[in-house]
Amino acid sequence: MELYSKIRWSLLFLGGVFVSIYPLFANFLVTPEEILRLEFPSNVRNQIRFCKQNPIQVYGKNPIGSGSICVTVLEGEVAMESFFTEDLEETSETQWAFYDSVGKQIFPSVSWEGSEPMVFVSLVRSKRGQFGVQLQRKKEGAYYFYRTKLSNWVIL
Repeated sequence: MELYSKIRWSLLFLGGVFVSIYPLFANFLVTPEEILRLEFPSNVRNQIRFCKQNPIQVYGKNPIGSGSICVTVLEGEVAMESFFTEDLEETSETQWAFYDSVGKQIFPSVSWEGSEPMVFVSLVRSKRGQFGVQLQRKKEGAYYFYRTKLSNWVIL
């Protein structure tokens, strides 16, 4: 009976450890292998800029960095990878987002099969050239960070 009790307590302990560390792995998300379309409100589509954000603030809704790089987003369908054609020269992580002509951040919507509608907050480019997107669920406002392939994203 003592062996049974030790096994039971060991399993309970391991279960508790798993439950306590599960959240560390639960937020490691990856976007699906499909074309993901960013949809903007029609009233701002002709004035969108894709800009590097203030490097001091890492995540969230941030202002455009001073002396920052901005690219005008052309009308029609645009591939996100077209904004990153140069070799990686920076040695730090950079964050990019969409802004209107007066510098107000714009949040396009995105969804895919099996997901709730979300808004695109920013794109993060690591110092090794990998990409991630910060998305916010419309329903409850929770933020999620997804690893992604830039070639899967298009702007409508």
